[in-house]
Amino acid sequence: AEVKKGDVLFVIDPRPYQAEASRTEAAALAARAKADLAKLEWQRAEKLVADKAIAQREADEKASGYKELDASARAAHAAYEAAKLNLGFTKVHSPIDGRVSKAEITLGNLVDASVVLTSVVSNQAVYASFDGDEDAFLRVGSQARKGQPVTVRVGLANEDGFPHEGKLEFVDNRVDPATGSVRMRALFKNADQSLAPGLFARVQLAPAGAGAKAALVAERAIGTDQNRKFVYVVTNEGKAEYRPVRLGPVLDGMRVVREGVKPGEKVIVNGLQRVRPGAPVTAETVPMDAALTVKGAPPSEQRADAKKDSGVKAAS
Repeated sequence: AEVKKGDVLFVIDPRPYQAEASRTEAAALAARAKADLAKLEWQRAEKLVADKAIAQREADEKASGYKELDASARAAHAAYEAAKLNLGFTKVHSPIDGRVSKAEITLGNLVDASVVLTSVVSNQAVYASFDGDEDAFLRVGSQARKGQPVTVRVGLANEDGFPHEGKLEFVDNRVDPATGSVRMRALFKNADQSLAPGLFARVQLAPAGAGAKAALVAERAIGTDQNRKFVYVVTNEGKAEYRPVRLGPVLDGMRVVREGVKPGEKVIVNGLQRVRPGAPVTAETVPMDAALTVKGAPPSEQRADAKKDSGVKAAS
């Protein structure tokens, strides 16, 4: 069930707490009356001392008696305030807006401070905690020093890609030397209430400068040459050009290319094993399976396939 902050969830029998509050209130009033009387007697003693009708010692005793009774009255009033607090605690309110779980107790059960009555989880915002590697830790620190917010995306088990976007709001202050990871936490707005506490999700840290132009290519377009990654780009002359690339993270099923390919260039994605640098390419432009660039990138005619029926032919 949905609850609002301040809604009453449970009521503990208030009668013994009400009785204690009434008793301590009466005791506080009685103590204050005695203190007020002692104050009047002290004031009269001060006047008699001025008239030299009594010794100063008697006035001092009256002053001491008043201060002692005043302290007792203050203590009695504090006991009354504590009793009122306990009486107020007999109504258990929801501390937040959210969704309440089932009640763990029923009418008539005895409870104490260790008993869990129910649980309430927020459905307006959800935290996602995860471990990042050293590279992520250094990159996040660099963005933070530049005053740049760090975007985090998550995808649930039944979702493709990372449709939920939030902001990184906590990074631990050290990397765990045993695992080489650092604890991080992101905050996600949950207006549609599709996220729930306890769910497992895939987490993606957006690359630095996300929102600027950056080429995206399909994973199958990327080749490996010893310890280097490369792609083949179709030049304006219709020839295959070998391009070493520096890769970034995966976004929506496509790989970010940080260096080596410019937005708008055509990248061969099929028949890669038949391509040779400088060889003429018989290619056709195909529709994209996913966006090729981060926000603001050129549209779909940026990717080329080597013809599947004839492959890539070298000039004779």
